[in-house]
Amino acid sequence: MNNNREEDRRQKLIRQIKKDIFIKLFVFAAGFFVTFTFIFGVALAPTNDMFPAIHEGDVILYFRPGGLAGSDIAYYEAEGAANIGRVQAAEGVRVDQTEGGLLRINGNIQPIQERAGLYYKTYIREGGRLEYPSAVPAGCYLILGDERGCAKDSRDYGYIPREDIKGKIFTIIRRRPL
Repeated sequence: MNNNREEDRRQKLIRQIKKDIFIKLFVFAAGFFVTFTFIFGVALAPTNDMFPAIHEGDVILYFRPGGLAGSDIAYYEAEGAANIGRVQAAEGVRVDQTEGGLLRINGNIQPIQERAGLYYKTYIREGGRLEYPSAVPAGCYLILGDERGCAKDSRDYGYIPREDIKGKIFTIIRRRPL
């Protein structure tokens, strides 16, 4: 009789432990799902548009909610493809071109900044979607890749609407072969 009680208690304890483990795993999985669906995102850098800061294939972590400010690096979608680029201007900022075809933002020609990884002049794109002169519309951003010579960015896609921006990149994990 005593052995039966002992066995029943053992079985109840085992069931309780299994239930506790299941609840903890469920809560962890739900928290992980909510965190990486609504707050943070993880992706691979799709292109070398931000070279040398970000290389194609680097793992990027981005923060979904909130706005963007100048020089933030955004992960966005344009024409069905994922892209990354640096925010150069927000709504209301004037975008124009010089006689030589250089891009001018609020009257300033975009400078070469070797320390920041900008080695090339920023030329406009013939056949691109930006019209010159114009102002960045409400709810949109002018986003340019750091690799100005070949990056596909707002010069090709036009101004990027806020709803197409997936988030602000805050961490890069390098992936390089050994």
